[in-house]
Amino acid sequence: MTVIDLPVHQSHGPAEEAGNRLARALADPDAQVRHAAAGALIDEREVLVGEEGVRALVQAESGSADPYVRAVAAELVRAMRAAAWEIYAQALDRGDDARAETVRGLAVLRAAPELGEIALTDPDWRVRQKAAATLGAMDSRSAIGPLTSVLEDDIVAVRRTAVRALGRWAADRHYARTALTGALDDPDAGVRTEARWALA
Repeated sequence: MTVIDLPVHQSHGPAEEAGNRLARALADPDAQVRHAAAGALIDEREVLVGEEGVRALVQAESGSADPYVRAVAAELVRAMRAAAWEIYAQALDRGDDARAETVRGLAVLRAAPELGEIALTDPDWRVRQKAAATLGAMDSRSAIGPLTSVLEDDIVAVRRTAVRALGRWAADRHYARTALTGALDDPDAGVRTEARWALA
C-alpha cells in the first residue's frame, strides 16, 4: 500500500523520489507505462510518496482519461485521506496541537469534507481558522457548505476567515452570496466589512 508522507519538511531521499516518479508516471502518454506505474503503486507492500507525488495522484484521480489509472488513483487517495483523518483523530484524542499539521496534508489531498469537519468542530479556534482558510484556498466548490456553517463560529477571527474564503465564490455561486449576505448582520463590524467587500 502506498504510504503518504505529509507534511513534507525535508526530502526522504531515493525512496520518496521513487514513489513520486511512479505517481508522475500516471500521466505518461504511453498506456503501458501508466498501467505499470499504477500497478506498482497499488501492489507494492510499501511505497513512500511525498507531496509532489500526492499532488500527481490527486490530479490523476480527477483528470486522467485512463479509467484504470483513475480507479487506482482514487483508491490510493481515498486510503490516504482515511489515514490522514486517523492521524488527526489520534492527535485530537491526545490534545496534541500538532494536529494542525494534518490540515496541510488534507489540503494536498483536496479533502474538503474532512477539512470542513475540522473547521466546524476542532476545540482550538486557531485550528478551525486554519482549516477554514485552507478550504477557501481550494478549488473545490464542496468547500462552500462547510464554510457557510463556519459563519456561526463563536470566534470572530474564524468567522472573518470564513467570509474571506467564501468571497472567492461570491461572483458565481448563489449559495456563497446568500451566506455572505447573511454575514452582513454579524455582530462584529469587521465580519460585516469583510462581507461587504466580498459582495462588492
